[in-house]
Amino acid sequence: MGMIFHRQDKEREQMRLFDRNAVKVIVTGCIVLAAALMIMSITGIMIMNKAVVDKLKQDELQMQAENISTMIESRIDKALSVAQLLAHSPLIVEWLRQPDDDGRQVSVLPYVQYLADSMDYDTVFFAAKNTDQYWAYHDRRFAELEPLSAADPQDRWFFSFLQRQVPYEMKIDYNKSLKDTFVWINALVAVDGRPVGVAGVGMNLGKVVQSLLSEDQEAGRHNDLWLVDGAGRICLSKDPAYLDGLVQQYFPSSLAEDIQQAPEQTFFVQEYENENGRLYDIAYKQIQNSDWKIVIRTSRADSLAFLDKVKYHMAASGAVILLCMGLLFFLVSRRIADPYKRSLQLNQALEKAVTARTLELQEKNMKIQDSLEYARLIQQAIMPSTDGLAQYLKDAFVIFEPKDSIGGDFYWYRAYETGVLLSVGDCTGHGVPGALMTTALNAMLNHIADETGYEDPAKVLQQLTAAFCQSFSGNGGKSITDGFEAAVVFVGRNGQVAFAGANMSLYYYDGSQIIEIRGDRGAVDCQMAPEKKDFSKKVIVGQMENMFYAVTDGYRQQPGGERSLPYGKKRLLALLESVAGRSGAEQKEQISQELHAYAPIENRRDDVTVLGFRI
Repeated sequence: MGMIFHRQDKEREQMRLFDRNAVKVIVTGCIVLAAALMIMSITGIMIMNKAVVDKLKQDELQMQAENISTMIESRIDKALSVAQLLAHSPLIVEWLRQPDDDGRQVSVLPYVQYLADSMDYDTVFFAAKNTDQYWAYHDRRFAELEPLSAADPQDRWFFSFLQRQVPYEMKIDYNKSLKDTFVWINALVAVDGRPVGVAGVGMNLGKVVQSLLSEDQEAGRHNDLWLVDGAGRICLSKDPAYLDGLVQQYFPSSLAEDIQQAPEQTFFVQEYENENGRLYDIAYKQIQNSDWKIVIRTSRADSLAFLDKVKYHMAASGAVILLCMGLLFFLVSRRIADPYKRSLQLNQALEKAVTARTLELQEKNMKIQDSLEYARLIQQAIMPSTDGLAQYLKDAFVIFEPKDSIGGDFYWYRAYETGVLLSVGDCTGHGVPGALMTTALNAMLNHIADETGYEDPAKVLQQLTAAFCQSFSGNGGKSITDGFEAAVVFVGRNGQVAFAGANMSLYYYDGSQIIEIRGDRGAVDCQMAPEKKDFSKKVIVGQMENMFYAVTDGYRQQPGGERSLPYGKKRLLALLESVAGRSGAEQKEQISQELHAYAPIENRRDDVTVLGFRI
């Protein structure tokens, strides 16, 4: 009986342990979820705030500014065109030359009336130089006004403009009594280069402001629009309180200076904080053909007002989600409390199995890595010394970078009394298969060079093809279909360079450009009978200091850059041409750096070998 009660007590203790664990899961889950929701909400609001500000600056504010600028500039440009049209009109020219001919008014009046009424100008005017007479069409009436006088300050514009003899000028004027802004465009009327008077138009920009205010009300926008003259005076504003003030009164001195110096280009967008700590975004630029500046300002707080509603909805959504997830945690935890111990035991068993499997894979991987490392040492031992090549050829260097620890590229050379025999090759594939093939080809080249001859690269390549096909033809009709590309070069003591290639070229720098000596088309393989593979010998009579290069296709076919495109042959030739005048060590470093910068080693798709030397 005692054992039964003990077992029951143990089971109840386990249940209480499971219940406590369930409570811990619920509390911990709710805390983590609340923290995650808070972080997500804060991060979301920050990202949204930044996105809205960026969009406000880059899109909405600049778009508003461009629309307003286009509206104002188009009206000014049209007014300028009309003023110049008046100045070149034969009717106006003849009127100003002979102002006493009142009969001409019959033909001039309809012309002026059409320009003023159809194009919505407040005033169309012209004045004669010889008589200082002044005519104007205003409020649908054409009349001759009092003659202009040089002594009257209000008339000085006429005489100063004639004295400057410029084709046109634009002036902006704020009328305090009318509380309106007008643009006056004066155009010079001349005959055979001699001024005879002035013609022009006057335009009320207040109508533009009223149109913009109506648009803002419909769109629910809140911003300030100012037109600033060359002296920094505000001559046009949506809010009359700013009229006739200076930009220095409303902006920091540095920003006011930037506004005054704004070029006639696209809008510049900045932000600033006023003395009350309120943040504003501002866009400004110079209006075409004038020294006036257009300035658009909007309050950051007004632009981001809708975010308050977003924050409220996000907080309410977070509270609902937290409540629902807390309930879900409670239900789920009650379901998993009973099998908690069993799941722990199963988890431990799985961990042991995974650990054992991981150790087994690590051991196999270490063995593979050790084998590859040893294979790399063997391949490096078979390859001739790059330092030894410099004893026979000036500025000689070799760049040998397999894609993996070992690769399918190879280089080979042998020195003789009459010269040096060189070879660079690229076996199909890379890794272990390619490395095995390079080992075989290296042995074949040693045999051919010792037994057959070395001064004829075409003959060497022919013998190498025959030996390769004989060795890899296989038994029972089976053979290896892959092959290799190679370049064989003999550099004679007399300065001649003989070359033969199988789908590989030889490049040399003649002092002004890189020249490509193409090898025979097609790689070496066993698909064609060896006796049918003929290779041509090409002889280059080099000059002292000529630089030669043999490069496997891994360099130019290596993808990289921003668009992951191949490096390309054209770019490779330009690189070789740029470094050909340097020493061998400098060339090797520059070519390697270019390759590593364009295609990092972890992104390589092929082996790379570059051999260079100078006669």
